Amino acid sequence: MTTVRLKNNLGAADNSRLFSPNIWGDCPLEAIRNGRMIGMIFEDDFTQGGLITSPTTSAALVGLNYSGFGSSGATITYSNELGGGVVIAETTDDEACSIFSLSHCFQLGRTKGPLWFEARIKPSHTATTEQAMFLGLADSTAKIVTVPLTASAGALADLNLVGFHKLDTDLTSVKTAYKADGETAVTLETCTSALTAATYVKLGFKKDANGLLSFYINNLRQDVTFQIVDDTDDASNSLFPGDTLLAPCLSMHLGAAASDNTITLDWWRCVQLA
Repeated sequence: MTTVRLKNNLGAADNSRLFSPNIWGDCPLEAIRNGRMIGMIFEDDFTQGGLITSPTTSAALVGLNYSGFGSSGATITYSNELGGGVVIAETTDDEACSIFSLSHCFQLGRTKGPLWFEARIKPSHTATTEQAMFLGLADSTAKIVTVPLTASAGALADLNLVGFHKLDTDLTSVKTAYKADGETAVTLETCTSALTAATYVKLGFKKDANGLLSFYINNLRQDVTFQIVDDTDDASNSLFPGDTLLAPCLSMHLGAAASDNTITLDWWRCVQLA
């Protein structure tokens, strides 16, 4: 595995509703929108929609352009706050709730175009064995009570993914991580004191034109980056899932001390040049 410890940050830490400039400053978003560059744009501010269903199988969320999964006690609702948002909620140990896209149009292989991803979320709890979390890009494996997070403290299940992972024992820490199916998950860095209960945090990453993958928390780049070598998930590429199509996913799995846990998703965005 090739990793680099480097920071090159402009500005201060910022958990506001603004998109993080250290992620998006070099993203040609408007050029893609007006057709001067070819790319894909995924974004949602959750400011409009109808009555949301809360399925107990992996199914469409009527009222939102996503699919979802929820255990028997789970709900997916609007946050009813200034600026909008959607809330995934669960109350019971070993149960889960997820929201995800079924449009798997992003790929992080070395030769694929640069990619940018960020979301602003608010976890309700950070106490031990309350909630595990995954936020990032995941493959099309069906989302169930043990996918993408298992009943073993919220460890990552066997699928392809890249993003931010929190075990239910991690308290205020969050891991930058990736996994290829059939392989052991790789933690690049454990970012301490990243989360605060009932407080928004912005989590994001980007892959540049040279295949360097960098992670950001509240606009600040984290210490450990990863150099993607090629488009495969073989040993030469440190078993990175570079050959798999991925889509945005947010999931929560509850631990033994579970109470009324929620994660509010204020907005998320993913952009890639073709």
